Amino acid sequence: MSTEINDKPRKNYSPDQKFKIVKEQMTSKMSVTEICKKYDLSPTNFYKWQNQFLKSALEGFKSTQAGPTKAELRKIADQEEKINKMQSAISEIVQENIELKKILVYGVYCKSSFTTRNHQ
Repeated sequence: MSTEINDKPRKNYSPDQKFKIVKEQMTSKMSVTEICKKYDLSPTNFYKWQNQFLKSALEGFKSTQAGPTKAELRKIADQEEKINKMQSAISEIVQENIELKKILVYGVYCKSSFTTRNHQ
């Protein structure tokens, strides 16, 4: 068993560095072996990064299509307008209900006390 491999300090690459390394291999005529030698990188790690790179690219395409369509946005806007109208109508009804309760409770009380005072 060789101790040279274990004695090497482990390199940590930033996400930007990983992206640039994978992109360099994909856009140049360099082989994976050449890229790995150039950056002192194991082929296993390179292929892991390449898989992450490609999966992320696919997700990027999916996420742009996942948003609502114009028709869906119009429908949402129409539903929000209807909700606002309903909330406004409910507020008016509640306010009228409160006023009617005041008239029934306090109006009757005020009238009866007013009539009793006049009759005395």
